[in-house]
Amino acid sequence: MKNLVLGLISAVLLTTSLNISAHLNVVAESVFSAGEEPRDYLEGKNVYINVNAVEGCKDATGNKYDTTDLVVVMPNSLGALSDNFFMKSKSGEYDANAVMFTRARISNNWTKVDVVKGPVDPYYKDRKEGVRAIKWLGGNISPDQYDNLEFRAKLPNIKSASCVGKLRVELPTISYCKDGFVRAWIGTEGSSLFPADSDKLQLEEKYELYFNVTRDVENNPYPEHCERDAEGDVIPVEEVVRPSDADIDIYGVR
Repeated sequence: MKNLVLGLISAVLLTTSLNISAHLNVVAESVFSAGEEPRDYLEGKNVYINVNAVEGCKDATGNKYDTTDLVVVMPNSLGALSDNFFMKSKSGEYDANAVMFTRARISNNWTKVDVVKGPVDPYYKDRKEGVRAIKWLGGNISPDQYDNLEFRAKLPNIKSASCVGKLRVELPTISYCKDGFVRAWIGTEGSSLFPADSDKLQLEEKYELYFNVTRDVENNPYPEHCERDAEGDVIPVEEVVRPSDADIDIYGVR
C-alpha cells in the first residue's frame, strides 16, 4: 500500500512539473501515465488535452504583451494520417483521423470558444467533417498569468499488423496579442501566413505543441516481422501527424 501511495504522489508531482515547463499536457483518465511521460497516452483512448498558455508575445527589446486570442490547429488534414491507424468502437472498426469527436470545454475567461469544422478523411460511419481548429477569442492573459485551455478528443488505434510504436500528434498553436503582436508555435517555415520573424511576429518554427499516442503492447503486441535489435527487442516505428502548411494558413487565423 505504501508503494502505491508513493507511486501516486510521484505521478502527481511529475504532472505538476510538466505543467510548469511545457505548453501542452494531456490529462489521463487516471493518475497513471501510459508511457514514459505524462504526454504519452495509449491508443484508442478518450483524452483531455490542456493547452497550457504560459507565454504570450514579446518584441525585440523583450517587452511582453497580453494574449487576447489563441488558436490551435488540429492535425486532420486530408491524407495526413497513414493507413497504420484505425478507429475502434462498439459498433465496429473504421478508418480514423488523428483526433476525433473533439469538444472544447466551455470557459468564461473568453468571449467565445469557436470550434471550427471542415473536411477530413472519412471516419466513423463515413463521417467526412471534423474539427480543424479550436479558437479561444476575446480573452486576456497578462505576462504574469496563465490559463489552461482544455478540449476532449478520441485517439486512433494502431493496426496490429503494423510495427508502429508511437504516433507524435502535433498541434500548431498561434497566440495573438495586444498591439498586433503574434507568436506562432507552428514548427514550420513553410506557412505563408506566418512566414518568418518580423517586428511583430515571433515564429517558433522548431517547436509546436504535441502529445504521443503509444501502442498498447500488452493488448496489441508487435507482429513477428518487425525489425529487432541484437537482443531481440522490437525497434518500434515512430510516425508524425501534423496539419499541412496550407491548412495552418487557412485555420490558423483568429
